[in-house]
Amino acid sequence: MKAVGDPVKKTKNKQKQGSKVSASEGLYAEIIDKIETPSTSVLLVKLLLKEGKIEIAIKACLKALEIFPDDMNIRRLLAETYFQQGRTELAEKELQKLADQIGEFTSVFKLQAKLFKKKERLKEAIHALKVYLLHHSDDKEATQLLSELSSSGQEEQPVLPTPTLAEIFFNQGALEEAIKVYERVVKAKPDDEKSKTRLNELKQMQMNEERKIAVETVTRDKTLKLIGILERWLGAIESRKTASLGNLD
Repeated sequence: MKAVGDPVKKTKNKQKQGSKVSASEGLYAEIIDKIETPSTSVLLVKLLLKEGKIEIAIKACLKALEIFPDDMNIRRLLAETYFQQGRTELAEKELQKLADQIGEFTSVFKLQAKLFKKKERLKEAIHALKVYLLHHSDDKEATQLLSELSSSGQEEQPVLPTPTLAEIFFNQGALEEAIKVYERVVKAKPDDEKSKTRLNELKQMQMNEERKIAVETVTRDKTLKLIGILERWLGAIESRKTASLGNLD
């Protein structure tokens, strides 16, 4: 017969294990409370994750963010941990906060581009502007500056794919510029089917736009011509009325 374990002993063992976990959590909580720099918080969280203490690591992140709410490294660790644990909603929330924080700083790339331009470091200026425009595609001044720099520094190799530049022009409403960029892409890479397809799409848009303008112009001309005819008819009718009234007098 199998020996029946002492239930009292088992309960005591469980209580001991529970108290060890509680003591461990309490110790980490105490350490977290005493942390004075974001970098120390990051080191602690990484250590906890390495030891598999996921929940304590999450609590450490949340506690650290109460003290250092603008620290992106801590928030990134929290987002990554949530994502790895399958908590996608929480991960998305933290990632959005990170994206908003990063977005606030992207204006430095425009200033950096102007500085590089002043120092005639065209390649670096172009790179900075392209990064900036990925976040601020509606900035026409930056788009124009990028076009000027790209034209004056054709020997420089663009850091981002040229189709990206073409789409930036397209989003600005500069259809003709977008077509020119895609034509250069296709010329340089004849096997780029995706760019060929997009180029044809943009050319078709341009044709439709030109056709629409032509139709509108013809319609306007016809309308003006018709108005002229009607005005002459009305003038002739008024003259006849005046003449008839004169004869009656």
